[in-house]
Amino acid sequence: MKNKLTQLLCIILTVATLAACKKTIGLDPLPANKITEFKVAVSDGNIFGAIDETDKTITLYLPYYYELDVIEPVVKLSAGAKLSETLAPVEVLDTKKTYTVIAADQSTSTYKLIIKLNQISPLVLTELSTATTTSTMAVGAYDVRVQGNFNVSDLKKIKAYLVDKADKEYELTPSLSLGAPGVSVAMIAGIKTYTYGYLQVPQTLDTGTYKVRVKVQALTAETKYPVKVVYGRPGINYGPVTVKQGETFKINSSQIIFHDFKEFYIMVNGQKTLLPIVSYTRTEAVIRVPDTVPPGVYTPTASFGTWPLSTLNWSVTVTAK
Repeated sequence: MKNKLTQLLCIILTVATLAACKKTIGLDPLPANKITEFKVAVSDGNIFGAIDETDKTITLYLPYYYELDVIEPVVKLSAGAKLSETLAPVEVLDTKKTYTVIAADQSTSTYKLIIKLNQISPLVLTELSTATTTSTMAVGAYDVRVQGNFNVSDLKKIKAYLVDKADKEYELTPSLSLGAPGVSVAMIAGIKTYTYGYLQVPQTLDTGTYKVRVKVQALTAETKYPVKVVYGRPGINYGPVTVKQGETFKINSSQIIFHDFKEFYIMVNGQKTLLPIVSYTRTEAVIRVPDTVPPGVYTPTASFGTWPLSTLNWSVTVTAK
């Protein structure tokens, strides 16, 4: 009798246990503040960003051949969610871009955008100097060229610098003095080489030794051997002037700077006649016409340091007071 009672109790406990197991355990609802899709349109379709919910990042891989400066993302969000900001174009070199998603229940989630440019690396530059010969550049020179495996033809994506010993960069900017700047491509010694030319050494730069550094979007390279920046033969802008006896006029240089400016003169009746240099800076000089210079049209000559004389191809017209 006792055994039967024990068996009955066991059956009752088993049934009660099974009944308890049938209760449904509720799951937490999925977050409604997500970016569910991130894509960028390109010439042949779309590139999708990889969304990592653990790190809250969106990683976008951009092949170099699209040559994009900015991207215009399209995003999809959880139902009822919105972005905290207006969706706008993003520069491909932007490393601080984030997106904050606000759910209908006002909970938020912030994603960091990581753009990876799939460029051909390493970036390699053509050396301007060698172990035994140091190349020189004049302060203000506007014919500098840099070469390397840039793999882009858009000059806006290439930046060139002179870098001093303190690692301070001085940009070589495009100059229009020899024509429109551009990037050309040629096979040199069997290597596909890109040349970016018509760059100018800053007129404010000090003389000395510098390395050449080039940045092509996310890639950076620097020459092994330095170049030497020196004072070159100054250039004077084309600038015919008309000036009265006893008055002054200005001459300028948008190229190689004025340095050791010794004389500025004209020939009057076969005689060398100085026009005094009142003052000068690297890029501008003030010249005075003496009262005794007869009215007329003269071709001026400038003398700088030990450089050959610069006979200018424009005129100084002197008029009476």
